[in-house]
This record gives sequence, C-alpha cells and structure tokens, in this order.
Amino acid sequence: MTNASQIPKGLTACPDCDLLLHTSDSDHRQEGHCPRCAATLWHASNPSADIDLAAAVSGLLLFIPAMSLPILKLDMVGQLGSNSLLGGVVRLWLENEHLLAVLILLCSLLAPLMHLLLTTMIGISIRLKRYPRYFPAWLKCKVWMQSWSMLEVYAMGIIVAYVKMMDPGEVSVASGTYCLVGLLLCIILCSQYFHEEQAWQYWEQRS
Repeated sequence: MTNASQIPKGLTACPDCDLLLHTSDSDHRQEGHCPRCAATLWHASNPSADIDLAAAVSGLLLFIPAMSLPILKLDMVGQLGSNSLLGGVVRLWLENEHLLAVLILLCSLLAPLMHLLLTTMIGISIRLKRYPRYFPAWLKCKVWMQSWSMLEVYAMGIIVAYVKMMDPGEVSVASGTYCLVGLLLCIILCSQYFHEEQAWQYWEQRS
C-alpha cells in the first residue's frame, strides 16, 4: 500500500488499489469514488454529518446514568437485588477477579467514554474550523478507542443473564437499561456517521 508520506501534494491514493488521483479541484459536496475499482475516496459533505456530533453529545449525557443506575432488578427466593455496570466492576474487583474487572472497565466504560468525548471534540473543531495542533492525535486516539469499545458485548451478557434468570426468579428491567440502550444507539450512530478520511481532509485543507 502507498505510504501517505510518499504521496505528492494534490494527489490522493485510492485506499484499495493505490491509484493516484488529482482530487484538489474535486467537488467534495458529492461522494468521490475511484474510477478503477469504485472504492470510496471521500464521503459527501452534507448536513447529515452533524449526526455524529449530536449522537456524541447525547451519548455523553446518557453515560453517567447508564453506568450508575441499576440495570436489572432481581427477586430470587425472597432475596431482592439490583446492580449497575459500575457496581459490577467493583464487585468483580472485590472478588479478586482483577483482570476481568480491568478488562470490563476498559472496554465497557473508559473506551466508550473516550470515543464519545473525542468525537465531540473533533466534531466541534470541524464545525468551528479551528484545528488545534493535537487534532491528528485526537483522530488517531479516537480510532483506537473505537476499536476497544465493546459495550455491546456487555449488553449481550445482560440479555443472556435476563433470559437465564427468568425461571428461578423474577427479573425486571430497571431504568439503567433504557439509558444503556440509548447510549449504545449513540455509539452506533457515531461510528456510522463519523468519516475519518473526511476529518483528515479538513485537517490538510485548513488555512
């Protein structure tokens, strides 16, 4: 694959076939495709691009309730109980499951939080057309955190636990579940509507 540092200024390398193309005069309001392999070179700049920023801000607002509020309420043989995602991490740590607790803390709490926070910071910088010198570092860190964000795996675990505990006891959905679902939707929208290559183009074209 072509090294980005070797590409002459004013040319863009196709991410799939490495064809070098003159794209400096292209209309970026429309989606660009490689004429040889039809790979997407850039996504169109349109109002729907604000969806990633709106989803990131909404996700940040839902984050604390989703982590701290009870997810499931249990009534098993007269014993009542409930737990939150953050409480589950603390419980694992107290039971000496340190490695599992740290893994859940990273993949289900820290990585999603940094993903949303960095998406918000990048989105605001692009809308204001003010690019701090750490902008490239934000982009790289955002992509890295997105790959570590696995909150949906924890959500699948909750569904499995809910199904398995329905027979021996009474299980009800608590308020934290709705916040968690909303948070997952926000993360999905951030991943779907945030285009990394377009953010790099804004950085390269800054005045």
